[in-house]
Amino acid sequence: MADKTIEKEQKIQQTEDEKPDYQEKITFLVSTVAQGFILTWCLLVLSLGYVKLPNKLFGVDIPDQPRVDSTFAAGLLGNILGGLGISVNAAQGAKKKKKEGEISNGVGNSSGQQTIIIRQPIELITSKPEVVKVEPTKPKS
Repeated sequence: MADKTIEKEQKIQQTEDEKPDYQEKITFLVSTVAQGFILTWCLLVLSLGYVKLPNKLFGVDIPDQPRVDSTFAAGLLGNILGGLGISVNAAQGAKKKKKEGEISNGVGNSSGQQTIIIRQPIELITSKPEVVKVEPTKPKS
């Protein structure tokens, strides 16, 4: 009798352990199918922004299509690809880091500002300033 109750408890524990795995598989499949559907929709909307459909398709007149605003689809596409582990802005990040490096080195700074980098030990070297006389300008009559 004790053996039967132990076997029933083991069967109950086995079914409870298998249930989360099954639910996880279903959840994974549903989320993957949903991401695939949204990914396909985003790519379709982005493609339609660059494609002009003909005025007549399969014998049906199609009115002029307005330009599709693809901002939402592009943002959604970026989020989905990011969730899948695909980085869309990787090349832009490298360019941004390179540009920041150039600015910190004083290269490419065309605004007339000067960047000073201080490293240890500090040495201040001064030179005698140049004096330049500037003639006042007379307004043209």
